[in-house]
Amino acid sequence: MNQVLHGFLDEFVVVYLDDIVVYSRTLAEHVEHLRQVLTRLREHELYAKVSKCSFAQETISFLGHIVERGCIRMDPKKVQAIEEWQPPSDVHDLRSFLGLANYYRRFVKGYSEIARPMTDLLKKTETWKWTPQCQESFDNLKRAMVTDPVLALPDMSKPFVVETDASDLH
Repeated sequence: MNQVLHGFLDEFVVVYLDDIVVYSRTLAEHVEHLRQVLTRLREHELYAKVSKCSFAQETISFLGHIVERGCIRMDPKKVQAIEEWQPPSDVHDLRSFLGLANYYRRFVKGYSEIARPMTDLLKKTETWKWTPQCQESFDNLKRAMVTDPVLALPDMSKPFVVETDASDLH
C-alpha cells in the first residue's frame, strides 16, 4: 500500500497495513485528497469497501489513539486496560505491561526514569523480586498514563521551550 500511495504519504495520507487515513485542512481539500487516493487505488485495481470507510471525520480512532484537530490522545479503552492492570507476578507479566506502556511512552514525561525499577528487573543478571520501588514505579506509571494525557501541536504564535537529551554526547 505504501508503494501505491507513495506520493501522498505524509502529505495527506497515513497508511498502516491496509488502513488508510486521509487528512486535510478544509472540507474542499479533503474531497480533492479523497478523489486522488481513490483514483490511485482504482488505477492499481484496489478497491475500498464502503461499509468499512468513514469520510470527513473530525475525530478518528487509529492504532490505539484518538486523533482530532491538532491533538492526539490515548484510546479510552487502552486507558481503562492500564487502569485495571494488576501488578506483575513474573517477568512475562512485566514484559506485557511494559510493552503496552512503552507504546504510549511519548505521553509520559520522564517515562524511562519512572519505569527504571521495572525495566531493571528485565536484565538477565537480575532475579525476580517485586520490591516496593517496583510497586511505586508501577503505580506512578499507571497514574501518569490514565490522567488523560494529550499531545498537541505547538502554537507557533507563542514562545515554547524544547528540551533535549544530549547525555551521550562527549
